[in-house]
Formats: sequence, structure tokens, C-alpha cells
Amino acid sequence: MSREKKFIITNSLLYLFVVVMLFILQISKVPWFFLWLILMHGGIVGLIVSKKKYHDLNILPYYRLAYLSFGLFIPILIYKVIAFIFSIPENKEAIRQVSNVIVIVCLFVAIYNYIKFTANNY
Repeated sequence: MSREKKFIITNSLLYLFVVVMLFILQISKVPWFFLWLILMHGGIVGLIVSKKKYHDLNILPYYRLAYLSFGLFIPILIYKVIAFIFSIPENKEAIRQVSNVIVIVCLFVAIYNYIKFTANNY
């Protein structure tokens, strides 16, 4: 298998793993939250390691877009922190719906990265 194929498979699987962990973090309760948090950071470490391994393939734009898409979850985190600090009840349905939209955006990012990478390297 070529290095390009290994990269796209590794990058896609790690990216989707982190997105799933981020989604689960948004809807999980505190005891399980820490497990998903550790797993999510494990996926991010995997992305960092793969970035170093495949740096010669000119992959920086793909990682930059992936990391930016992870940032889409930050407003939910801020909302949850504010709700916790001020003892405001969370609107769990809104969190779930916004998280679903973000996951769909992340799936489009994954598809875009795949198409862009394969167009540039094949």
C-alpha cells in the first residue's frame, strides 16, 4: 500500500474517531465524561503523530482544516460551563441538535479533505 493511501486511511479514521469522541463528550454525564475526554485526547495525539510521520506529503492544510473543525464544539463547551457556573438548567435537546449539525459539518470536512488529497496526489 502506498504512503498516500496509508495517510488518507489513518487521517480519516483518527479524524472521525475524534469527532465521535467530541460528540459523545457533549451528551455524556460526568463519570463517563472523563473516559471520553481521555479517548478524545488519545485520538488527537494520534493525529499529531501521524502528522509528523507523513509530513513529507504536504499535508498541513488537511490537518489545519481538521483542527479548525474541532473548534466548532467550543461554543457548546462554553455554554455548558456557563450553565454549570450559574446553575442554569442545560437545554439538552438544543445541545444534541447543535452537536448533530457540527458532526455533519465535520463529515463534510472529512469528505472534502479526502477529495482534495486524492485529487492532488493521484
